[in-house]
Amino acid sequence: MKKAVILIFALSAFLLSSCGRNAQYRIHGRVVSNELEDMQIFLVPLGHETAEFVDSVHIHNHEFFFKGKEHWMCEIRLGKRQRDKGQNLLVVTEPGDIYVTIGPDSSGGGTPQNDSLQVWKDLTIARNRVFGPLYDAGRKAEADSVQMAYKKRTWELARNVGEESILGAFLMNLYPQPAE
Repeated sequence: MKKAVILIFALSAFLLSSCGRNAQYRIHGRVVSNELEDMQIFLVPLGHETAEFVDSVHIHNHEFFFKGKEHWMCEIRLGKRQRDKGQNLLVVTEPGDIYVTIGPDSSGGGTPQNDSLQVWKDLTIARNRVFGPLYDAGRKAEADSVQMAYKKRTWELARNVGEESILGAFLMNLYPQPAE
């Protein structure tokens, strides 16, 4: 009987410890610029930009690493003096391994919401390439059509990832969907 209780306790402890590990996010980052060696990089939760919530690490051998258990929409940023060396990157700190590259065109993925976030970023870049020239040329109706198609794709993506998810709520907050 004692052996069964010890076995159940050990199995429970193992299961609890593995569940805790699964809730942790791990951001494996690379930077493109050689000028960033030994510089600080920051993980800033949107809406919680105070020092108590911001995490920072130093870049070594073009790499950096963050881990934690708080699940937020965040931005990975370089220091103010290095911002021209890499584009800020939105990232969802959801459980799992997240892989990011910081450079002129920063990118990320590896977890469901971060993969979807990269799709949205690519969609945004494509929209900007078309919308800006149309708008600048005075072709307002065409620019408005491009913008509405972009909003619809954003709403569709938010629904697909779940409007209650971190990414879904973020996207719906950017472009609230009008009542139909």
